[in-house]
Amino acid sequence: ASYLSAKIEAGVDAVQIFDTWAGNLTEDDFLEFSLPYITKTVELIKREKQPVIVFPKGANHSLKKIAKCGADVVGVDWGVTMEYAREKIGKHAAVQGNLDPTILYAPEEKIKTETVKILEVFGNHPGHIFNLGHGILPDVQPAKAKFLVKTVHEESTRLRSELKKKKK
Repeated sequence: ASYLSAKIEAGVDAVQIFDTWAGNLTEDDFLEFSLPYITKTVELIKREKQPVIVFPKGANHSLKKIAKCGADVVGVDWGVTMEYAREKIGKHAAVQGNLDPTILYAPEEKIKTETVKILEVFGNHPGHIFNLGHGILPDVQPAKAKFLVKTVHEESTRLRSELKKKKK
């Protein structure tokens, strides 16, 4: 908590607490050995406007409880559908996630299809940060990553526009 508070005081825009090994724990072990420490860290971080993101990778069994740890955003991995994540997290926190990073090995059309699936789940609901799973794999072609970013921007704009038209 002291380290993250120092980062915030130094001017970062947001902080993220990772528990990369959370999914290796049983639900009971996660709730005993990880979530209380995540929650305590979130409580102790000094902040005004900087959001706190928690990403306990693979702890999808506990999303409802994770959502109540006090973080502003809960990161989810590609092992859970966005529908499930949204249902479990509810309005307690925003959701960050969750395209499988191996999709960047696929043709661009497949990248686009999978990206749109995720974006459509959220529609015009606030509180979604599109994310590429657990990061870009080292041998992914940079052009594929650029295509993904372009697709997220274009499709997000298109979906917002369609939703506005439906409301009228």
